[in-house]
Parts: sequence; C-alpha cells; structure tokens
Amino acid sequence: MLTAAVQGDGDHGDRRLPRDSPFVGALRHAPQGEILQSQLDRLLRRRAPEAPPPGGSRSRGVFSEEHVDLSRESSKKLPSSSPYVGFQRHAPPSPLLSFVDSRLSCGILEPGDVLEGLPELDLEDTLPGELPEEVWHEVMRLVLDIPDLANFARVSMGFQKMVHSEDAWRGRVVRVPPSCLEHFAPHLEPWLCAWSCAKKLVLPRSAQLLSQVAQRAPDLPVEVSWRFDHHLKGDGVQVLKHGCTVRRVAEEELVVLGDAALPSEQGRCPYLEVHIDECGEGIGDQINDFGFGVTACDPEEISELGSVADEVPRSWVVDFTQSMVCLSVNNREASQGKRLSAAALKEGCRVGLLVKPTTFEIYIDGTLRDTLPVRVEDRVPSNTGLYPVLDLYGRTIEISKTEAEEPFSRLA
Repeated sequence: MLTAAVQGDGDHGDRRLPRDSPFVGALRHAPQGEILQSQLDRLLRRRAPEAPPPGGSRSRGVFSEEHVDLSRESSKKLPSSSPYVGFQRHAPPSPLLSFVDSRLSCGILEPGDVLEGLPELDLEDTLPGELPEEVWHEVMRLVLDIPDLANFARVSMGFQKMVHSEDAWRGRVVRVPPSCLEHFAPHLEPWLCAWSCAKKLVLPRSAQLLSQVAQRAPDLPVEVSWRFDHHLKGDGVQVLKHGCTVRRVAEEELVVLGDAALPSEQGRCPYLEVHIDECGEGIGDQINDFGFGVTACDPEEISELGSVADEVPRSWVVDFTQSMVCLSVNNREASQGKRLSAAALKEGCRVGLLVKPTTFEIYIDGTLRDTLPVRVEDRVPSNTGLYPVLDLYGRTIEISKTEAEEPFSRLA
C-alpha cells in the first residue's frame, strides 16, 4: 500500500516547502502530512538498491520485497569478537592495530633521535638546571601529555628516561588521543609499565586495544572516551579529526551520536561538553538552534536516527530556541528554562550538560546558566549507559568534543 501511494503521487519536488517557509528544518516543527511523506520518500530511497532494474529506470521511493530482503542481508551484524574500532553493527573493515614493537617518533626514541642544536644535553643522562629529579617529576606531572612525548623525549637522554618513569605519571589521568591510537599500539607494553601507577587510562573505543590492555595490565583502571561515530550519523554531517569534530555539510539529516557511553561512576554524574568551533547563518525555521543530550538506547539497536536529536529513541535532549531552552524526553517537551536561549551560543564557547537524577543542568563556559527539572516519570534510569546525541540545526556549523569530566570555569 505504501508503494502504491508513493507511485501515485507523481512529482515529489512539487510537495517541497519553499526554503523561506517557517516549517523548513526540524521535523518537530513541520506540518505532519506532506513532510512525513517526504521523510518516507527519503527512507524508501535509502533502503532501495542504487542500481535500476533491468529494462528501465526505477521510480523514486519504490521498492519490492526482494529489495528489502537484500538490504536486510547486507546489514548483518559483525561478530562480537570483531576487532574493528566502533560499533560492531556499523563498523567497516578498519585497519587492524599492530602491537609489534617498532621505531616510532611518537613513542620509544633511539639516542640518535634527540633534537639537534642541544649538544650539551642531547646525549647526557643529566637533567637541565641542576634540579633534583623529584622536582622534574613534579613538573612532568603538570605538563606531560601523550602528544608531547616526542618533544620532551628528544631534549636529552635524561628527559627520555624521565617520560618513561612511573613517577612522571603517578596519580595522573593518562589520555591516549584517537590520533595517536595507531602509533601507540606497537609500544603498548613499555608504556603500560610506565602508567602502572596512573589514576586511570582513558582510551578511544577499540575492542582490540581494550582487550590487549585488559590482558597486559588487568589492575590498571581503564575508561573509554566517546567520539563522534562515523557510521551513526545523518548524511548532512561530516565527522572530522579522528571522530573529535563534526561539521554540517547539508541542511537535512544533521543528527550524530557518540560511539561510547559518557563516563559515570558512583558520586559522579554523566557530563557532556562540546566546543562550538564555528557559527554562521541559521538554517531551518530560524527559531530553533543547536540541540544536544543523551540517549539510553544502545546504538546497535537504532535503525533510524530521525531528522532531529529529539527523535532518537529513549533520548533526553536540550533544544536551544530564540527565547528559551526546552528539555525534550522521547520527542515530547518535558520542561522549559527561561534564563538561557540560543543567543548564548557563541563561536568559541563551551556548552555542557550535567545529567542529575532530578534535573538537567546547562553550562556555558563552565558556568551554570539554567536548570531544567525532570518529572519522576521522565527521569533517566539509574545504572544506564548514556550516549551523546546532537544535531547541528540553526547557526551551529561545527563543534568538537572536549575531555571535560565536570563543569570547569577558567575564571574560577
């Protein structure tokens, strides 16, 4: 019946709303008749095979039961033991990580790899400044990060030994950025020894890497850091910088999810924070802007993302409008806040969401700006993994995730 209805409609372009219509944009603001039919057309075209049937062209949006079966067959889940980075259901054949040790500019350095121009330091084991080694350990604990290892280790042989010492990482949170993942893997063993006294090790989602770390350092606390998922997003969103950034490249299908749940432990509420990299002229109805929140639905169970973040199943999404912020629970407005609006979303600001049992707190640059209460029936279930979900409507063009675990104001 749906096929007949689509075929009998004729030219689909005649049913599109003009771009300046106040209803263009998010589905939640659209008239339910024509826009829903347009959404159905896109769904049918997405599921239908690209090649036209023999003997003629295929009508837009028309598909047969045979085509549906082929589509279902092609979307089988990968086995749970798959080492591919990302969700098993959506992950393509990503390059496997190699754990075979080799020379690497981001890891272990040979004596000849030190920087030129420092002859008095490069091949000596001594540290500059004639300071006690304990002082340098304290300095390293303050400034040392994974992307900076090569720079510090090239200063001298003494610094190279310093960055590999347990004391330089003791009590620290060690984060391996996604950009270093492939380079870090061959040197896993010596670095796990250096990080044995770290507070915790934060890794990008990779089943292969997590398995290796669990085998080689079972006592080291490990946390998975979420990224934007290359394979669970709308066609209007581009994922950049190893999953740390997303950019709007179209005016529809602008939803994107994170590939891992937000960190949550006893006494610590889940916190989601993103950095607005770029803003521009708004799209859509000019009333609603950026939306972000969480979903308790395992992404492997999501078959369709929808047009806006609110439509993601089992979601709690904060929408910024021109006059207020709204909390949508399962695509139904549940709460409003009048102290904050889309006007606060400036290029370069950080936007955070702290998920508490009875409230959702919204932060701009680490400062609490509004609190949205949640009714008992709309509360987030306890002990449930919450995945980030966002859409890039309105003026927001590009955003990046931050590593913040809680609200932090640089003015504090």
